[in-house]
Order: sequence, then structure tokens, then C-alpha cells
Amino acid sequence: MVFRSGNPALREAHFGPGYGQESMTLDGTINKTLSLLAMVFLSAVLAYGITGNNPGLGLMMMIGGAIGGFILVLIISFTRPQQPQVLMSCYAILEGLFVGGMSYSVENWYLGDGTEGAVAMALIATIGVFITMLGLYRARIIQPTQKFVIAVFSIAGAIMLVYLAGFVMSFTGMQIPYIHNSGPIGIGFSIVATAMASLFLIIDFGVIENGVKNGAPKSMEWYGAFGLVITLVWLYIELLRLIAKLRD
Repeated sequence: MVFRSGNPALREAHFGPGYGQESMTLDGTINKTLSLLAMVFLSAVLAYGITGNNPGLGLMMMIGGAIGGFILVLIISFTRPQQPQVLMSCYAILEGLFVGGMSYSVENWYLGDGTEGAVAMALIATIGVFITMLGLYRARIIQPTQKFVIAVFSIAGAIMLVYLAGFVMSFTGMQIPYIHNSGPIGIGFSIVATAMASLFLIIDFGVIENGVKNGAPKSMEWYGAFGLVITLVWLYIELLRLIAKLRD
């Protein structure tokens, strides 16, 4: 039984029965997830190309996408619009700008020439982790019990606080030592962050499955898709960071 999801888009209280209206389905959630992921992908490809031709503009797009996407997550999560597809589509486009710019920066600036393939590896790894976690969930090998959710949410929350502190410190020209380099501490931190992103998929699967079983309103398909996209983008970013550290 799912206790709660740490994903702001997937709050189980909103996935209860929707009496007198069309209900949420698994197929509908899958289709909406694919549509949002397609927007992320196309936007990321565009941002990747622009960053290569105009690094300054690419950097602006990456920063704007990250900040804009974060703001939209907060707006959608707290206002819970009944027709959220427009805002979620905007989020997917903004997140794609961030992902595309970051992908180019990691592969071509952080790693440098002659180390192409990190982005492709991260993308393939993301798909592989998703399939693996879905298989483990469907086989009931890993289930989002109350203790599981509390543990994952606690560790993931600590990781997010570290990232937030690092972001704030960056405005002063400082950074948290060790976690961003390719030493044992930096690699270890990325492994833990990647593991937490992977385990968040289990929680997301549980909330979506419960929503379908409980006959949640049709609009919850968008929220289920939105939550999965948030987790998958986080997972891709962590995998890209880990691969970059291992290849540095």
C-alpha cells in the first residue's frame, strides 16, 4: 500500500474515486506520458543544436528552462488545475530546453572533444532503468510500502537540499566541495542520487496503479504522466552526471 509520494505531482489524496465522471485508465496515462516525453525530447534536441551554434543563447535557455520548469511544477502542484495539459506541455518544453542545454554542456564542455556518447549512454540507461523498475514493480519484488516511501523520500529530500544549497552558493562563486568532481565522494553521491531517482519510479507506479483501481477522475491521467516525466528527467540528469564523472 502506498503511503504517499514525494513527487509533488503525485499526491495520493488526489487519486481517489471520481464519482459521476469518466475515470482514469492506464492506457490514457501511458499515452499522456508519451506525449509529454515527446515534447521534452524535441525541445531538448532543439536546445542541444542551438547551444552548439550559440553557447550564450544556449546557456540562457538552459537556465531559463530550469527556473521556468521549477516554477511551473510548483504552480501545477499547488493549484491542481482541472485541465492541466497546457501548463504541463509548457513544463515539458521548458524542461527540454534545460535538458538539451545541459546535455551539450556535459558532453562537449565538461568532458571535452573525443568523449562523445555520454548523452546516448544516459538516454539508453534511463530507458533501461525504467524497464527494470517497472518489471520489479509488476513482479511485486519491490513495493512502495510506508517504510519504503518514508526512507526514499527522506534521502531524496536530503539530496535536494544539497542541490539547493549548491545553487544558492553558486551566486557567491562558491560550491559544495567534492560532490561535483570525479573523485570517490562525487561518484558515490551520484550513485546514491541515481538510486533514489530510480526508486521514485516505484512510488510513482504505485500511486498511478491505485488511481486506476480507485476510479480516479480522468484528469488524473495528466498528473500521473506529469509525475513520471518529472522523475524520468531527474533520473536522466543523474545518470548523465554519473557517466560524466566516471568518464572524466
